[in-house]
Amino acid sequence: MVGWLKPNKAFCHQSIKFKRWKGLDDNGESVYDDSIKIDNCVVHLRTVYSGSNNDRTIVANGTVMLYKDISEPFINFSKDDIKTDESLGSQVVYEGKTYTITNVNEDIELYSNDLYGYKLSII
Repeated sequence: MVGWLKPNKAFCHQSIKFKRWKGLDDNGESVYDDSIKIDNCVVHLRTVYSGSNNDRTIVANGTVMLYKDISEPFINFSKDDIKTDESLGSQVVYEGKTYTITNVNEDIELYSNDLYGYKLSII
């Protein structure tokens, strides 16, 4: 059976750097793991709003799509990478600009329950 059709690797030509948030140091500054360069991903920069009319808030400035067997290296993401009141969130660097991860969506294969990829919302 066929699940989701993955894009051709040639179309996944963007690269990002990922920095996982570890916590705060003694001075209250954020501490991150060393950055990991991830090749063969897709980045869509566009503003995503929530709400309607005059009551809208920006929830993302873009999305990053990472695909198993295409994006290299394909690392695990979790809800711990999301910016919350307690966490400042992990970061993505794209074209020299730093973004914070606001949401992590796991995409699962239709017929196998295998992880297909991640969609990261960034702001």
